[in-house]
Amino acid sequence: MATSEIDGTFTFTNGHANPTHSGGGERGFPEQIAQWARDAGIQIDDEPSLVDVVRAREQGASFREAAVMFSLGLEYFEELGHNLYRRSLLGPNNAQAHVHYPREDSTREMIMLASNNYLGLTTHPQVVEASCAAAKKYGTGTASSPLLVGSFPTTTELERNLADFKSMEEACLFSQGFAANIGVISAVCSRNDLVVLDRLAHASILDGAKISGAAVRVFRHNDVAHLDKVLSRHQELNTKLVAVEGIYSMDGDMAPLDRILEVVRKHDAILLVDDAHSTGILGPEGRGAVAHFGLQGEVDLIVGTLSKSLAACGGFVAGPTPLVTYIRYMARANMFSAGISPMVAAAANAALNVIRAEPQLRERLWDNCRFMFEALKRKGFRVGEAASPVIPIIVGSMSALREMTLELHRNNVCVNSVPYPAVARGSE
Repeated sequence: MATSEIDGTFTFTNGHANPTHSGGGERGFPEQIAQWARDAGIQIDDEPSLVDVVRAREQGASFREAAVMFSLGLEYFEELGHNLYRRSLLGPNNAQAHVHYPREDSTREMIMLASNNYLGLTTHPQVVEASCAAAKKYGTGTASSPLLVGSFPTTTELERNLADFKSMEEACLFSQGFAANIGVISAVCSRNDLVVLDRLAHASILDGAKISGAAVRVFRHNDVAHLDKVLSRHQELNTKLVAVEGIYSMDGDMAPLDRILEVVRKHDAILLVDDAHSTGILGPEGRGAVAHFGLQGEVDLIVGTLSKSLAACGGFVAGPTPLVTYIRYMARANMFSAGISPMVAAAANAALNVIRAEPQLRERLWDNCRFMFEALKRKGFRVGEAASPVIPIIVGSMSALREMTLELHRNNVCVNSVPYPAVARGSE
């Protein structure tokens, strides 16, 4: 039995941490978590992080133990200025925004590089007016499932508009983009089926695959030959679903949809494209990655979100009527969730109309993307493969990432810090 006490905060007995009172400080958290790991037989990285708490949880620490240690970790990193999550906006989400961070006394006016408001439509007059008009006419919420009485004319109008925009027969709305992927994948696949994911697929795609009960396999990022091999090894399974993203949310590169579709058709599989970051951005009129490759009507299912270029909140799936109707009734994330607000649906519908009517917004976005991408490369930064609205700056270590994010914050530039395990080790 190993027993020790670190900073009067935890007592470790038989590898379990017993909280006594709060504390920590700059030295406390690394020493405590290192001691905890030694006593519990848990291996952690040389550089302490909150990921170590998650790893400890996976290796046997109780929820209460991990929660207290996690709180200590947040306190430690906040004291260093390294926890910049939960910053809030005190005004519109524009290119320059008023940002409040709870640990600072004053509000900062910051250059906003941490937002998915790609076309700036959250404050577009037509979008705001449509949302306000819908709220006055229908109220602020639905208070019911879409399958019951949780739909309004704004709902059906948006579904028709989205289906047309994606060159599909029908569309179905979800309360969130995350819920859309979970609902769609778990409705399409079940036991005796197969879900094949790109290694960099979004967490919602992975969670949907896990919930479905199907076998889950991963192919190397954008490696079409490897996808072919993975599908070849599982010919005996029933429905085979391949899920990729149009523009990947962390790396900002595009999936080679034309070559992926060839492999999918070869194996009689279903292709799902998550168009969250490419709707309004790629293709004719901003119709998305599928349209960018000229594959309208050939991809089986397109999933997307309303929370990026469409200036609202929610998700959708578009596809052939039989497939979407089945999903509408079978997706638990749709059946057991309230429908999206009528004012949110009206805002997204107005945003779609603006995207079609004002192509200069998209042109300006791509001018900015190319300018920033090339400027970062000239300065010697390690960035992604090509210009896109998602431009990763790869720092390479957790400590450097924290320091760089803090330095930018102090200079009134708001960026997102994306640590491991959200990205691979070394790609922070």
